[in-house]
Amino acid sequence: MLQDAHTMKKSIPVAAAVGTNIIIAGDSERWIYVHLLIGDLAAGGNLIVRSGTTELASFVLDGGQGLTEQDEPGNDNVPRFMCPPGEDFILEVTGGTFNGAVNYSFRY
Repeated sequence: MLQDAHTMKKSIPVAAAVGTNIIIAGDSERWIYVHLLIGDLAAGGNLIVRSGTTELASFVLDGGQGLTEQDEPGNDNVPRFMCPPGEDFILEVTGGTFNGAVNYSFRY
């Protein structure tokens, strides 16, 4: 039986300004698995999560309202968001800066 090969999970801080922000650059040979996205918007607006040009999720947040998107309990290492090889993990922000963190790994 084949098993998925993952890199270790990494955690990076995020400060995404209004506009389109590449948070994790795509890799031509690996999937990006996002396990946790946590943070808040400094001012009210929209937060759109993208894999390249594909919209994965959209959130309307008030200023200071927190957001936590993570793996489902009991499904460890099953990512909340996935980006195919060659596609960037992007946050598009229409309100104030989104400050938080992302936990992710790569899958071969």
